[in-house]
Amino acid sequence: MRFKFKIIYYWLKILTLPRFDSREDIEKHQSKQLKTFAKKVLAKSDFYKRFVKNGTFVLADLPMISKTEFMSNFNEINTKGILLDEALSVAMEGENSRNFKSEINGITVGLSTGTNGKRGVFLASEDERAIWVALVMSRVIKPKFFKRQKIAFFLRANSNLYSSVESSLFEFKYFDIFKPIAELLPELQVYQPDILASQPSILIDIAEAQKNKIIAIQPIQVISFAEVLHESDKIRIKQIFNAKLSEVYQCTEGFLGVTCENGTMHLNEDFIHFDQEWIDDQLFYPIITDFSRHSQPVVKYKLNDILQIRKDGCSCGSKLIALEKIIGREDDVLIFSEKKVYPDLISRRIALKTDSFNKYTITQTGPMELLIGIECEQTNYDSLTNDFQSVLVTLFEEFGISEVKYDFQNNVDYTTGNKLRKIKRLNYGN
Repeated sequence: MRFKFKIIYYWLKILTLPRFDSREDIEKHQSKQLKTFAKKVLAKSDFYKRFVKNGTFVLADLPMISKTEFMSNFNEINTKGILLDEALSVAMEGENSRNFKSEINGITVGLSTGTNGKRGVFLASEDERAIWVALVMSRVIKPKFFKRQKIAFFLRANSNLYSSVESSLFEFKYFDIFKPIAELLPELQVYQPDILASQPSILIDIAEAQKNKIIAIQPIQVISFAEVLHESDKIRIKQIFNAKLSEVYQCTEGFLGVTCENGTMHLNEDFIHFDQEWIDDQLFYPIITDFSRHSQPVVKYKLNDILQIRKDGCSCGSKLIALEKIIGREDDVLIFSEKKVYPDLISRRIALKTDSFNKYTITQTGPMELLIGIECEQTNYDSLTNDFQSVLVTLFEEFGISEVKYDFQNNVDYTTGNKLRKIKRLNYGN
């Protein structure tokens, strides 16, 4: 019950935030939040407390980090005294058992795989989970006080973070996308969700099932996350379900943004400070400092996503940064004889099997051909090729796919400035 009260408290607090009438108002708010963040959070982090002087810090003086530094300094960065080996063990156990109520001393522990496919661990306290739920309630799924809404979450891995949505206002049901979509559709039909949430590649399949009358559901809202939602797919989903479509920009490092009523993606600058590393006058890499994260501070963390700013802002009137689109996370679905294998499944299986690479790419070059590039130490290459092929053969067999041809190379093709798409399908006419 205490947790539910926390959600209500933070929800009311978010609803009563002052409206920002200018960029100057946003900057003043962020400056105040960052000062509090320094005193209450960074001063408790062994990694960051040396940068705090007299209860404050200069953001420019802090080092910019990537996922590699974030994980290699995990023990020093987090403020809960949790060790990486212990957290990783708990998270892996949850992944393998598919029981995702993983905690250490009341701190939720989860496993993530990012753009380069390497494992990451995230931590979330009860307060952080409550803030996340309150943000979702205020900006994504609005509560209806006289109706309990049913939410169908299609996810690669569940978490206490997501199931925290469960309340008298929301019923939450997790659909494990490790299972073939054909097995999940009858369950979805029985559930009859009010809100359907998943990554675009799966939303498209569910929409096609609806169009072909395999299922008949009537969601009032569809939520897209984790992958780029292309305009053509957006139109198809909206036409088939005739429902409100919301996009969420969410990753392990934070709840970064959400679309407004006009469909424009706005960054959550009232909770996260965004620096920009510009590629040109429109495109930039976001560098985030999340002052709502206390257990595992995220400070000057550079994401690999490439964002395109919307120069004219948004007609909704919000002064929060508006995006034209997110260029990145465009990993493709692999298709073999009309059978689809989702990239999240592949990256997660590989992450569970091995972590001995720097980067990898899996490219479908023909109807039954894969080119796999692995960037790694030369001494690990042979064992990694065996690991990758073993994982893929096992996964494809689960989908009834065989006779795939594998070609390996000891490098990753990558153009600076582009998003590293670790899994993609070339346009060969499929």
